[in-house]
Amino acid sequence: MSQLTALIAQAKAGLSVQQDIPQERWEAIATQCGAEEIAEIKTRIASLKAAREAVEDWDGDTRDDLYFAIANFTRLLELATAHAQGE
Repeated sequence: MSQLTALIAQAKAGLSVQQDIPQERWEAIATQCGAEEIAEIKTRIASLKAAREAVEDWDGDTRDDLYFAIANFTRLLELATAHAQGE
């Protein structure tokens, strides 16, 4: 069972609602990701991309939020994959 949600919740601990998870915390999450977490990251990216396609053109704020979420999860996928391969 994937622990990704719990890892992200831990990374958000102590941050205000307006604060993004800092890069070093994303890197820490990546070191704890195994095959199940990597699979969940891929699923989340696909879901976010589908959600972005469904957003109306006039809703730029939502499009931006989804873009940044996709970017964060894509970077997490790169880091987690590299860590899993021993890089």
